[in-house]
Amino acid sequence: MGFQCRQFYLKDDQCAMKVSTDSLLFGAWVQVGMAQRILDMGTGCGILALMLAQRSAATAMIEAVELDPNAAIQAQQNVLASPWSDKIVITQGDVITAAYRENQYDLIVMNPPYFANHLASASKERELARQGTGDIWQAWLQRAAQLLAPNGRIAVVAPIQALDTIVAELAAMNLQVACQCMVQSTPKKAPYLVLFEFVRDSEEQTAKFEELVIRDEVGHYTVSFKQITKDFYLN
Repeated sequence: MGFQCRQFYLKDDQCAMKVSTDSLLFGAWVQVGMAQRILDMGTGCGILALMLAQRSAATAMIEAVELDPNAAIQAQQNVLASPWSDKIVITQGDVITAAYRENQYDLIVMNPPYFANHLASASKERELARQGTGDIWQAWLQRAAQLLAPNGRIAVVAPIQALDTIVAELAAMNLQVACQCMVQSTPKKAPYLVLFEFVRDSEEQTAKFEELVIRDEVGHYTVSFKQITKDFYLN
């Protein structure tokens, strides 16, 4: 089982969390810019690390951390089979206690386990991957803030129920919203997902707020969604 992107192939049969539209959207939406030191917290099969490798400068280095041993092994296999095996390093371990290769990162992306009361799980492994052991936002965000370079950015994908919690946690760490995207699955449904970028507090920073609908009324991908993800989805 796996997913074919334009420039790489992802196997995910050993991962509790499979490749999803949400993760593909997030990886395509994040502003990579000229970031040289990139960290992917909770990489799963390596999807975000590989997407960022495709989009980043040739000299950028990416470290991707994954707790589950089987998922970490599969992420490593996906990296080795990709064009960017020389710029991605997979580390198996807990994102809170891992021995990171860098002290500061220009861009940190995270797709963390969600609150236990936000999502139902069909298996023990999936429960670990999606929910962790309770309210993990504070611990993950605090660790990310500690590893963030002065002018760096933290990008987060989260269920809409976690929006207020995440904003409050990061405000307490002197981080503010730089960009926020509310995602709807269809035009008539309420947003279910939020994509964030945070930066350190700055009086000159003006937040950008946007919305995105994935599919139209008849179930086709919207023009906006296809535009964002065009470098990864096959026609």
